[in-house]
Amino acid sequence: MRKIIFFLISAIICSSLAANAQKTNAHSEDPIYIYGKIKDIEPENITRLRVKKCKKCDSLPDEIFKYTNLQELICQNGKLNVLNSQISDLKNLRILNISRNKLVRLPESLGELSELQTLIINRNKIESLPESIGKLHKLELIDAWNNPLYSLPQSIAKLSNTLKVIDIRQVPIRDSELEAMEKLLPKTEIKYTSICECENDR
Repeated sequence: MRKIIFFLISAIICSSLAANAQKTNAHSEDPIYIYGKIKDIEPENITRLRVKKCKKCDSLPDEIFKYTNLQELICQNGKLNVLNSQISDLKNLRILNISRNKLVRLPESLGELSELQTLIINRNKIESLPESIGKLHKLELIDAWNNPLYSLPQSIAKLSNTLKVIDIRQVPIRDSELEAMEKLLPKTEIKYTSICECENDR
């Protein structure tokens, strides 16, 4: 009888430990949702962060920049009109998704994100990329569709061997503008929707 009780107790303990381990692993894989604070998680343990319920924010909350181990930062569908220059503090960032905001430019400090591989900025109002983008030697994708982005900085030519795709669909670029982009990035797939024949307006 004692052996049966012992095995039952052992089974319960093992089951509980396995469930807790599974819960912990699932938690670490899921995005962290933030508005104001993150509970019960040490900053060094946060690698993926989604900014949510921040539709009144015109820039990212300052507290985000203490999570220096972040590898993925998502802030979509908000009212950001400025990307904080402190973005350069997130040295381990690999994915930056700031789509569907009101951004018109990106800071030069973006070029300090040496690990960045994916930059998603679609559906903003960005007219130009910072010259420092040429320093992002691990960048593989720029998703910039539906931005008034008609030209690229000369420095982006430094990424011609690493940048695989730049998406500028739903941007009415001219023949000459597309040719200039292709000259800077001859090995990059440039996705575009149509070519504009207009002169002074779009």
